[in-house]
Amino acid sequence: MKITSYSNRTEVTEIDLQDDDQCRDLGRLVASKCVVVVKQGVTEQRLFDIQNLWGQPCTAFIFRALMSRKMSGRHWRNIQLHLGYTTKATDHFANRLGIARVSFEKNSKGKPTGFFTNGSLDWHCDQQSFDDKQRVVGLMSLWDTAGSRTSFLCTANAYASLPMEDKTMVDELITVSEWDGGKMSKDLISSQRDVLHYGTAPLSDMDCPLLAETVTGVKGIKFPSHSFKKFRGMSREDSLKYRQHLWNLINKPEHIYHHDWVDGEIVFMDQNITMHARPTDVKEGNTRTMCRMNSYMDVLFPGQGPVDYVLHDGKRVDKDAFLKLVDSARKEEFYAANALMSEAAIKSA
Repeated sequence: MKITSYSNRTEVTEIDLQDDDQCRDLGRLVASKCVVVVKQGVTEQRLFDIQNLWGQPCTAFIFRALMSRKMSGRHWRNIQLHLGYTTKATDHFANRLGIARVSFEKNSKGKPTGFFTNGSLDWHCDQQSFDDKQRVVGLMSLWDTAGSRTSFLCTANAYASLPMEDKTMVDELITVSEWDGGKMSKDLISSQRDVLHYGTAPLSDMDCPLLAETVTGVKGIKFPSHSFKKFRGMSREDSLKYRQHLWNLINKPEHIYHHDWVDGEIVFMDQNITMHARPTDVKEGNTRTMCRMNSYMDVLFPGQGPVDYVLHDGKRVDKDAFLKLVDSARKEEFYAANALMSEAAIKSA
């Protein structure tokens, strides 16, 4: 395996992706380098197998609860249906956690199988409002990906170069989240917006430390790029000012890698201190197709699997208790909206 390091990514060549030992070494590299480019591809099955060598598959636990029917009811039907559309885009991965196709094709019912539209996506990371151990996404180009770009921003170097006053602030601040309606992506249909809502900020006042790190101890910033309410203990006005100040220090060309896709490549990216964005509109969106695999790193680094809590409203809440809070809030919102629709229908009759 040949490794070439740059300031904003690491590139790997001459690797046998069918060799488990080489793939374990690749996983250890991804755990510390955050953005690792491999300019060769594998089958979707092999990508799934490779990341299972690193750790258990990862799916947002809200979605896992819905798919397992741990939460159910009319108030969840819209989201459950859309999750079904996305997970069944390829039959051979219909029941496997962590892996999905990323495309904009529509199924036989005319519903989109992707989480987003084919427009640009603002900076984000997976499950941004949740405090968790390191998760890694493998994004692999399958077909018709030429002409599209994904940008990656690892905050490790930016954090290391912060002035001491800012580094102290980052070390101490807690981000408080609030659903912003889906501002990171334009033209979402209602079910896509709902899925984004419950995958990012299912309840207001979720807490997440601004300082984060990889399983190898590389420190960086879990920057609140969207669904941001404030920093705990700081006014919203001051929070917005400081977030902008911090973004000005992070958003520099030397920290950002722009990857222009061709078919048959993989970019592995950390989700704790790394963000990504899609700056390009994909005009022929029905044909651009990627594969996305999400996993923890707890096989290579024991004890680094998913946490059993959520930080909410200044407290640590176990996941089952948090699911009950989410279910109750969703039910209240759903039936209130239905009551308003019924009232409007009566008035117009």
